[in-house]
Amino acid sequence: MVESTKQVELFLFVNPISLASLKMEEEAFKFIDTYKKNAQITIFTYHNIYTLYSYMIKNQLAPESTALWNKLHNDSYHLSLAFIAATIQGKKKGRKFLMNIQRKMLKQKEPLSKSLLLDSAKKANLDIDMFLSDLHSPFVQKLFLSDQKVSKSLGIIGTPSCLLVTTGEEKKTTLIENFVTAEDLYQMI
Repeated sequence: MVESTKQVELFLFVNPISLASLKMEEEAFKFIDTYKKNAQITIFTYHNIYTLYSYMIKNQLAPESTALWNKLHNDSYHLSLAFIAATIQGKKKGRKFLMNIQRKMLKQKEPLSKSLLLDSAKKANLDIDMFLSDLHSPFVQKLFLSDQKVSKSLGIIGTPSCLLVTTGEEKKTTLIENFVTAEDLYQMI
């Protein structure tokens, strides 16, 4: 159990098109739900050439296909922008939006589309006009670039990754660069 004086923060770095990232998000929320008053989570969508290549290898896709590289990059990028646009309306709404769309894409094999974005936005109770306005705004694009810089500056290489920060009598920061369960997180604090 977490001591009542201890605060827990999770910074989760995910590739929004990766099933492994979705599974880690689900585990992180299992953990966070146990400590509602003492814990919070921040999600960063993160991708680069390395994360996309790793995704291709893990999913037995052809890394020599330029068309596939373009599709994966575009899907990751556009879904990242959509998540940030949704998060402008609230972190909880943004997380609900992201996980809903990930489940549709990754578990039900629906391709990323405008109708899927809008359906997920409605299910997350987003203001649709605001969401569409923010989706490709320069502000959201700047936030995306800022998230990429923050992720890189923290030493994040692959996804999913997690930065676990506990504060209380002493502060402890742990970088986790592989999949962890809620139980693993309990053990670390």
